[in-house]
Amino acid sequence: MTEEVSGCHCPKIGSNITANRALRVGQFSAYHGDRPDGMGELLDSGVDILTGGYLAELTMLVLRKNQLRGGVDHAAAFVDQLERHLPRIADQGVKVVTNAGGLDPLACADAVREACAKQGVTLRVAAVTGDDLKTDLAGLLGPEGVLRNVDTGEDLVVAEHDILTANAYLGAWPIVAALGAGAHIVICPRMTGSSLIVGPAAWNFGWARDDWHSLAGGVVAGHLIECCAQVTGGNFALFHEHGDLGLPGMPIAEIAEGATCVITKSKGSGGLVSTDTVSAQLLYEIGGPEYLNPDVIVDLSQVTVVREGDNRVRVRGARGRAPNDLTKLSLTFEGGYRNTMTVGLTGLHLKEKPAWLQRAVERAVGAPETFDAFRWTVVGPARDVDGDQAQESAWVVISARDHDRAKVSRKNFSDRIVQLGTSNVPGFYLTTPPQKERLFGVQWPCLVSKKNVQVSVPVDESPAADIPWQAWVTDGKPLPVPSPELPAARQARPCAFPSVRSSVLAPGTRVEWRTSVSGHEVPRPTPGYGSTSRWNGCTS
Repeated sequence: MTEEVSGCHCPKIGSNITANRALRVGQFSAYHGDRPDGMGELLDSGVDILTGGYLAELTMLVLRKNQLRGGVDHAAAFVDQLERHLPRIADQGVKVVTNAGGLDPLACADAVREACAKQGVTLRVAAVTGDDLKTDLAGLLGPEGVLRNVDTGEDLVVAEHDILTANAYLGAWPIVAALGAGAHIVICPRMTGSSLIVGPAAWNFGWARDDWHSLAGGVVAGHLIECCAQVTGGNFALFHEHGDLGLPGMPIAEIAEGATCVITKSKGSGGLVSTDTVSAQLLYEIGGPEYLNPDVIVDLSQVTVVREGDNRVRVRGARGRAPNDLTKLSLTFEGGYRNTMTVGLTGLHLKEKPAWLQRAVERAVGAPETFDAFRWTVVGPARDVDGDQAQESAWVVISARDHDRAKVSRKNFSDRIVQLGTSNVPGFYLTTPPQKERLFGVQWPCLVSKKNVQVSVPVDESPAADIPWQAWVTDGKPLPVPSPELPAARQARPCAFPSVRSSVLAPGTRVEWRTSVSGHEVPRPTPGYGSTSRWNGCTS
């Protein structure tokens, strides 16, 4: 039996593999390089769906460089992790959904099929394609001929041929189509992190594309577990209140048909699931009470988090409304060259020594304003202390970036700092040898019309199903994009280093920066990878 899903004929959705219970979705990876044991932990705990994220903002650039060198352009580590668990996945009837496809989900799907053959299991594998818009950049520029950075409001000035990747963030419906066509494993490219969880939930419960409140609840569940251990006690601001919790377990979202969920973790694992850890992750990378996603706009203002037992927190109250016709587009390109040296300072007068060293370094390599970006960071005691050399040391990290390769080369930058060894303050020593300059990458977030995104979902040898992205629009207006008239704090040119403030607390001081989620006092979210406290689109 089939039914029409926005223009494509796919097997009926609403499989309801969980009958009258919640759908248990376990997230086994947050990024390329995450712990390799998460998949096994979750299979031991009993889940219906395994989901894994591999694509941080600049991972696509890393994969593209690997591709240009003739290497693998998807998350090969996923295939290695998956292969040893394939017999259990088949025996337990678990579905797997991941964005490990990177730049080439078709190749990743082929690698998974080879792994299935080696293990002697028969599983249907789908690949989602359509996020890669690099070949159509000219058509994306629009009437103004610009792709404006949604974080800074600046217009893209990089030449089209210098852009290395251009990937749209897809939503959940290609996953729904793949599972509806009988796929056991779905290999996706760039997608929103929560879509990996929303897709299986929408397929299982038969949610319609305009079931906004259910979709909103699914997005919240996905957002809570997409960063893995961040919701189970990892990267948690109030870690010091709980003692040693051990290695945090993998998160599980138990999603109910009414789009409420319970967050818990893998059986017998360390870490903590509490109203604090869940609330902190809920607010992670959230700019306000409305959380914009390609399939739904989520209203978080009425969300509540309630403890239901040890390491069990129920989350409910998300409301949704129609999105508009735009989705996020992530561009990456090379932004120039960088170099870094770390100098140790020890002995007496540590408070004065960094300033003396800074003047000497500026005489040797040039003043900070002569570089595109320059940062001077002192790590260590700000006063003289009694102890051994390690206790009486401070470390100075000296970093510079510039489009002119020569200015940050080994000859003109790191070698000149080394040459200060006997010509500066006493107690000067190096922690690393002088380095060569290195290219650095830039991630440029902007918006693109969904009409430019054509998604296709081939399952094994079956003909690919094209999945039109229906553009539900609330008012016909595009999402707001920051204008170039920004507050002074955000007017730094691209790749400028931010000012850095240190937080020094007296022993026993408790951080009281707190906010509220529907009346529940929760800690301010912990900054982490991909957070908005970035270097204006640049990464090191």
